[in-house]
Amino acid sequence: MSSAARWWLLSDLHLGLSDDDPRHPGRVLPEFLRREVLATSDRQLHAAFVGDTFELVGLTEDESLSRLESIVAHHADAFRALEACAARGVQLHFVCGNHDVELARPSVAARLSALLSPGEPTRVRVHPWLLHVPHVLVAEHGHQHHALHRIPEVLRAAINGTDELGPPPLGAWNAHPSRSRLSRARAVARACLASERAERRVRGLAYDELLQAESLRLALDGVAVRDLARLSRFRTVSALPVAATRMVLAAIGRRITSEEAPAAAGRFARTLETHGSGVAWYLSGHTHRALESALEACPTRYVNTGTWCSDVRGRGPDQSDRRAFPYAVVDVARDGTTSGGLRYWRPDGG
Repeated sequence: MSSAARWWLLSDLHLGLSDDDPRHPGRVLPEFLRREVLATSDRQLHAAFVGDTFELVGLTEDESLSRLESIVAHHADAFRALEACAARGVQLHFVCGNHDVELARPSVAARLSALLSPGEPTRVRVHPWLLHVPHVLVAEHGHQHHALHRIPEVLRAAINGTDELGPPPLGAWNAHPSRSRLSRARAVARACLASERAERRVRGLAYDELLQAESLRLALDGVAVRDLARLSRFRTVSALPVAATRMVLAAIGRRITSEEAPAAAGRFARTLETHGSGVAWYLSGHTHRALESALEACPTRYVNTGTWCSDVRGRGPDQSDRRAFPYAVVDVARDGTTSGGLRYWRPDGG
C-alpha cells in the first residue's frame, strides 16, 4: 500500500557563524534535501529538524534576529535548499532545542518562516516544545528531561507572544568558560534557584492555561499535556551532583555515555498510552548518539536522530565514518500503519 505521508527527521546540525566543523553539516544538508526529499513525490512530505539545528542561545530578541540572518549568510546553500523544499510543498518543522530555544520567540519564528517560505510562511512551523502527529509520532529534542538544560517554562514566550523565555538552564555554568570558578559557581547557584522557582510556576494555574492552549495546537487531551509537562522536574539536590560530575569530566575531556534509550522516553510514551494517545514512534536528539530501540512495556519504537556535527557520542557507523549522517524516516500508509526507523545517509550514495 502506498504511503500517504513520509517524514524525514534529523537533529543537532548546530549551524552557526562558520562551517569549520570537520563534517561540514551545512554543506552536506543541501545534497541530502535534493537527493532524498525533493526526489520524492506522490505523497505528503515533511522534513523535521528535532532541535539544535542552529546556534541561537543566550541572546536577546534583537540579537537572535541578527544572528539568524548571519547564519543564513554563512550557510546560503543550505537555506536555498530548504527554501526549494518549501516551494515544492514540503512542510518544514523546527523543534526547539537547548541551543536554538530562541526560535520559540514569535518574532524569530516568523523571521525564519519569512526567510524559507516568503510566499507561504505556513510551510514553516516552529514547535517550542514538541511535535505531535496523532497516533503516528511525537518528537522532542530531549533537553527538557536533562537537568542541565531543562527550561521549565518553555511555552511562555511562544504562547504569550513575549520576549521572555524563562530562566536560563543550569547549563549556563558552561556558557562562559573563561570565567573564574567562583563566578561560574555563582552562575550555577542562580540558575538552580531560578529553575526551582520556574518549576513551581509550571505547576500553577497560570501555566495550566498555557498548557491548555498548547493542547489545542498539539491535538492532545489537556490532561495528557499537563502530565507530559510535569513528567520531568528540576531538583537542585539531584542536579548539582550531575553538574559537578560533568564539570570534572569536561575538564579532562570526557563525557558520560550510554547506549540505551533514556528512561524519560519510556515514561513519555507510556503517558501517551495511558491517555489513549499512543504513538508508533518517539523521536529525540540532544545526546548526539544515533540509536533505535524498543521501549520497555510500550509498543512505541524509540529513535534518537544523533547529530550531523563532529561531536558524535554513539557507537554507530557515524562514529568511525565522518561521511555517515544519521536520520530517521517514518512512512505513514493510507490505513494509518507506519514503517521506518533509523537510517544513515552518505553523500557518495553508499
